[in-house]
Amino acid sequence: MNGLDMQMYVDGRWRDSTSGGRIDVVNPARVTELAGSIPDGAHADVDLAVAAAKAAQRDWARLPLVERAAMVADAGARLTAIDPSGPEVLTREMGKILAESIMDFQSPPWGWKHYLDNLDDLAAILTDSRVDDTGRLEVRRRPVGVVGAIVPWNWPIALLGVKLGPALLAGNTIVAVPSPFASLGVLKAIEAIGAALPAGVVNVVTGTGDRVGAALSAHPDIDMIAFTGGPEAGRAVAQALGSRLRRGVFELGGNDPAVLLDDVVVDDELIRKLVSAFTVTSGQVCFAVKRLYVHETLLEEVTSRLGEALQEFVVGDGLDPEVTMGPLANERQLKRFTALLAEAESSGAQVKSFGRARDTASWEGGYFHLPTLVTGVAAQERIVTEEQFGPALPILGFRTESEAISLVNSTPYGLTSSIWTADPSRAWNMAGEIDAGVTFINKHGMAAFDPGAPFGGVKASGYGREMGMEGLLEFTWTQQISDRQILG
Repeated sequence: MNGLDMQMYVDGRWRDSTSGGRIDVVNPARVTELAGSIPDGAHADVDLAVAAAKAAQRDWARLPLVERAAMVADAGARLTAIDPSGPEVLTREMGKILAESIMDFQSPPWGWKHYLDNLDDLAAILTDSRVDDTGRLEVRRRPVGVVGAIVPWNWPIALLGVKLGPALLAGNTIVAVPSPFASLGVLKAIEAIGAALPAGVVNVVTGTGDRVGAALSAHPDIDMIAFTGGPEAGRAVAQALGSRLRRGVFELGGNDPAVLLDDVVVDDELIRKLVSAFTVTSGQVCFAVKRLYVHETLLEEVTSRLGEALQEFVVGDGLDPEVTMGPLANERQLKRFTALLAEAESSGAQVKSFGRARDTASWEGGYFHLPTLVTGVAAQERIVTEEQFGPALPILGFRTESEAISLVNSTPYGLTSSIWTADPSRAWNMAGEIDAGVTFINKHGMAAFDPGAPFGGVKASGYGREMGMEGLLEFTWTQQISDRQILG
């Protein structure tokens, strides 16, 4: 076979699927080229992984927090020091530029540092003892047990990391199922992480979501699922958990708005931040800006300057150092994205692309699309109301803050949002009217994240939180132990 052929990771060992079947992984920049292959897992493989995780969980939870933390820190250090083949294969299998793939691998240690630097606070939260003249009360946060982690293809190592670190520190073990479009990078990351942990503490089963993902969600020994992905798959997972009365944390994407108020300064820095916030990973990020609302007095200027900035983009193979934006990750995503653009254009919107192809001769051999602005678009068009997950930005005008709030809240989603203004007090007041789990002020995107703060959505964007202490506590349940006598 061409490319990198990898095995799944179960109970501290590398193994093929029980069926022996494999899935070819296509390079989205050159669809005739294979990035590699992965085992085509099935229910039996999930059974083996869950059994390994269950067998390891009690001993892992019994370790003192400081010992678990030392091993998690070692795993992070190993991931930080990973050789270039990890980020390179991630770019080959899902397309994003190499700089983003490197950041993907560096993200888990960065996020885990918040917990590792605050172990005393974490220990106090996990066990809270209170003694008075009525006796002793202890409130313990115990691990839920075996956690299933279902991870998408866009930022697979980072999104596994926000589940893995806090779940392990809380005393849980993990069975992860990555997307078949980005399993190679996850398996390379597990080569580093797994070497720092006891066998069975972390396991990875590869395959398709309708087989291994469904088997994981329905497994009787899975105590919780941490899911990042689309609403349709998320609902199926939630239904499987609900039938067994098990828990879940769900991040189901967003249709994230940015609002430019009438006093915002339209300068190079603003344009640069907006461009980065909607083109990152070719727009295939849950919290990327996907709708831009601009006060009508600034609409023409902002649209013009965004177009000028986008002309500098070079689209092509993410491993090419001259490329600033890679392809979309797969054919299905490209078809859906271009259909939304065509639908908007047929309804009267102006759809204009910018930048250039790095290599026009091979353009048709990849899932490429130039960055695009959509103007003159109606608020009810699907390119506005749905998460397009591609490098297009619909731009709409508004007159008043109340109108902007109404537009922002008009979709079923509520993950992230941002307000841009020269007077931050306006944004702080306005933020309380926006239905979103996160509202940034004068920023949006990667640079805006604080790993010590909770992240998650409302409405169709899911429920539960990741990151911060709130994110860690999602992986625990509360036990009260008491000898207190309050009455009598």
